[in-house]
Parts: sequence; structure tokens; C-alpha cells
Amino acid sequence: MLELYYFPTATCGLKARLAAEEKGVGYVSRVLDRDAGELNTPAYRALNPQGVVPTLVHDGRVLVESSVIMRYLDDAFSGPDLMPETAGDRADANLWMKRADEGYLPALGALTYAIFVRHKVLEKSPEDLQAYYDAIPDPARRAHRISVVERGLDAPEVVPAAKRLAGMVAAIETAVQRSKWLAGPRRSLADAAIIPFVERLHQLGGLWLAERPALDRWWARVTARASYRATAEAQRDRPREAAMRERGRAALPKLSGIA
Repeated sequence: MLELYYFPTATCGLKARLAAEEKGVGYVSRVLDRDAGELNTPAYRALNPQGVVPTLVHDGRVLVESSVIMRYLDDAFSGPDLMPETAGDRADANLWMKRADEGYLPALGALTYAIFVRHKVLEKSPEDLQAYYDAIPDPARRAHRISVVERGLDAPEVVPAAKRLAGMVAAIETAVQRSKWLAGPRRSLADAAIIPFVERLHQLGGLWLAERPALDRWWARVTARASYRATAEAQRDRPREAAMRERGRAALPKLSGIA
């Protein structure tokens, strides 16, 4: 039995779901309600002590970290190979996944909270707000969250995050000028790793995505695939996305010139 824990708006959860769909692996969806505190229940923390998603449970084996899960799905199940054929393209795919985990994810989190999520968080009572912060187990992640929630676009994390994501968009444009997909001529885990970041930038009003013709062609290929329709498209929260676009467009004057 294969169980995948996620919530629909989670970037890393979408990475794992895209990989599973491309591999053709069936799984039981365990959809968590983050706002109801289901990431912080003792039962879920026993599976994932950091209280984040995704978590994969396969016949009793528990796996965390989206890139680990993606590689596991590719290795453990039959189906299309999700890594490129050549050593060079495989190295490129691994580099995209490393950048996603180490650079793009914290950058996207900073901007998403600074632009949008903070407004809902700050509606909490002082007691509930403190409990919200206290529920973040990692001290560095907690301090980062407090900063972007309390200070918004004025938080010191925002400009480095914006530069990182603007660089990501430029790197995508360069990569898909050379080949059809991010790491060679066929779809791979590199694309599954990066799609959720571009998806979020679209949701935030299209930050840094204008005048990127090669990226636009790549994105058209992405959105035409069944894996995208079964994941990102199938579980949209349209009111939330409309609010995100509004907030993102309001932030464009401050962020669009950062590169």
C-alpha cells in the first residue's frame, strides 16, 4: 500500500504528486488540513517530526523530503524512467533538484508569506499567533517565518529571495532554449521539481515570467500533460489563487526590478 500525505497548495507535495503521476504509480491520498492543525498532530509528527509535507508511506516504510520521495518512486516502481538517459543530462537533473531544495524552496516560502500568507496569519489573536510560531520545530525556520510574517516585503529575507527566484526564471529560459525539457529531450524529475515553483509565480501575478518565450513554450508542454491536469489543475483553490494574484500584482512594483 502506498500513501502520500500532502495538502493541495504545498509546493513540495506537488513535486511528489507530479512524479507519481508521471511514473504511473497509484497511491492513496492523505490530504491534510494545514489550517486545522493536522500537520502538528502527534500522529502526523510521528511520521514526519518536522510537521511538513510530503510524507510517503509504502508498506510501513516512511519517507520524507520531496526529492527523496521522487527518487524512491522512480527506483521502486516499474514505469517510465524519470531520470534522463545520459550522464550529463542526469547531472543537470540532479542540479535542478538540489537548487530546488536548497535555494528555491526557502526563497519561495519567504515571498509567499511576505506577499500573501502573512495577512491571514496576522488575523490570529496574540495567543494563537504565538502558538502558531511555537509549533514550528526548527528554530531557524521559526525565526525566518516570524520575520516575513511580521515585516512583510520589508523583511530582510525578501530581496535575496527575489533575486534567487528571478535567477531561477532566467536559468529555466536558458535551459529550455537548448532542449525541450529542463534536463534534456524528455521529461524528467528536474521538471517535476521545478514546475511547482513556476506554478506559484503564476499564482503570484507572474513575477519575472514576462517576455520568456522559451519558458512559455515549456510551460505549455507542462500544462498539456495528464500529470499536471491530475494534480495542480485538479485541486485548485480558485478563490485563494485570485487573492494571491491580487496581492502579487500589488507587490510587482517593488519586486519586478529585482534580478
